[in-house]
Amino acid sequence: MNRGFRGVVSVVVLTTLIFLIDRSIALGQIPGIGTLSQEVLWSDFFGVDSRALGMGNTGIALGNDGSALVYNPANLARIKRIELRGGLSHLRLSNDTRYGIGGVDLNDGRKLSKTQVNALSVVVPVPTYRGSLVVAFGLHRINSFDRAFGATYAEAGGMDFADRERVLETGGVWKWSGAAAVDISPRLSAGLSLHLLTGGDDYRWHLQNDAISDPITENQVIKISYVGVAATGGISYAVSKHVTAGLTIETPTWIAADETQTFDSTTAASDSIWYDNSVSSYSITRPFVFGLGLAGTFDRFNLAADMRYTDWTQMGFSYDDPAFAVDESDALQFIQDNLKEVVSLQLGGEFLIPEQGLTLRAGYFRDPLPVDGKFIDKERQYFTAGVGLLIDRIMTLDVAYVHGGFKLRDADPGMYTAEYKTRRLYATFGYRI
Repeated sequence: MNRGFRGVVSVVVLTTLIFLIDRSIALGQIPGIGTLSQEVLWSDFFGVDSRALGMGNTGIALGNDGSALVYNPANLARIKRIELRGGLSHLRLSNDTRYGIGGVDLNDGRKLSKTQVNALSVVVPVPTYRGSLVVAFGLHRINSFDRAFGATYAEAGGMDFADRERVLETGGVWKWSGAAAVDISPRLSAGLSLHLLTGGDDYRWHLQNDAISDPITENQVIKISYVGVAATGGISYAVSKHVTAGLTIETPTWIAADETQTFDSTTAASDSIWYDNSVSSYSITRPFVFGLGLAGTFDRFNLAADMRYTDWTQMGFSYDDPAFAVDESDALQFIQDNLKEVVSLQLGGEFLIPEQGLTLRAGYFRDPLPVDGKFIDKERQYFTAGVGLLIDRIMTLDVAYVHGGFKLRDADPGMYTAEYKTRRLYATFGYRI
């Protein structure tokens, strides 16, 4: 495998460099539009808590549980009792693709289902003479790379030349966090989380070329492990009795990646097999993320709105081996030419029924893909719903459902499209001593 291929695929898989590739390029170098799922994008925040997700993934101003380690560490200062918290997530992903050229219209796709542990945390308030001091530790799955993709291509005018592409990908990124929060004044709290990121990605691509004269089968396996560091600082301010504002800043995240790659190509007619193996190491620097949240707390209603800003043109990428200097330069140029700054918006609310210890939730969030709009047919957006149950005043069970997706196209609208529909179910258990 040449260095250019390795460099481009590495960046595509690990960062937000998503784009639709012409089939002639895909066959020889890059595994086609299968790379275009948000599940492999570092820009996709998977969500870590059922209450927050039930309210549109909000948590900057309203969160008062262990998920504050991720959303806004300042909110930890509100917790007055020791809390243990854990959660599970279930993902159902459906992929539908269309390829049309010269009167040929081919539809394909794949489905994937995954159930995994999603969050574990412990929060411990420290006795103080005045105000609040709270420390917390947690493990949260912040990105999911689980994905399936299927597409069928044919040459214009017939089926003499057909390619069937399949992608299966598993993995994700975890945040190991330690945090502390204090009350600076009766209305102002501040907190800091330090994060260690670990994870892995197992990407498997298969292409079956059914040309009559000489069918070809190609397979590619990319395995990547990562480790990274970051920090999140936040404040929470009680604007009034009913309104709270939150502000967060996540530092640039530095991530080191080690990748191994195997590629083989088998030609049926000549019975020949070509193998290639490669190893590379590189680092990625994600940009600052700025967050602002507002929450209104009333008798039986809680409302929340969050906004996050990220300038993805500030993404950094660097190979450890100076021999890849040309590939590194190409990747950085692609970032400048094709990525953009984005603002995500999260909205949600909940209605409390204290007589039954029940809470009903609903929300919406729009999380734009950080890539040039010519590749986007429908932006990434989700609708959410949830329910919370208080059990004997010491235990909570929160459940959330997330439904949505997005649709991508090539730069020449109408030839290739890839649509992803996501359904996620979350269950979070909490226990306070």
